[in-house]
Amino acid sequence: MTGAEPIRILIVDAYGHSREGLRVSLLGGGCQVETASGCWEAIKKVKEDTFGVAVIDANLPPAYGVAMTGWDLARILRAFSPALAIVVVTIESGPEIRAQAERLGVTRVLEKPINPRELRALVQTLGAERDSLAGSRGEHR
Repeated sequence: MTGAEPIRILIVDAYGHSREGLRVSLLGGGCQVETASGCWEAIKKVKEDTFGVAVIDANLPPAYGVAMTGWDLARILRAFSPALAIVVVTIESGPEIRAQAERLGVTRVLEKPINPRELRALVQTLGAERDSLAGSRGEHR
């Protein structure tokens, strides 16, 4: 992604060690990474700034007494930012998960444990697709 604008990534995970591991694995390579520890913080960040990719843990704990999963957050972020590439990280797999992801407009589902190289490659691919779409539309960022 040399010469291109860095892709901005938002990582949403309630567990600090997971959040930090994902953040470190995505640093460099044309990426700028921000993190959020829960749904409310992620929503606030997406409302205030533009991101190219959101990496969301599907199993987020309740916040302020409100049960909101990563799947709920994906639906909300899609409403705020239709062009956002959303990657949901989960321990689950199967046709039900793929159907739910498709219904919510999730770009990709990654099953845990996450391979950092695979995640980096996916984010770079999503960034290249974003740049290609913007270029074909004549958009300037």
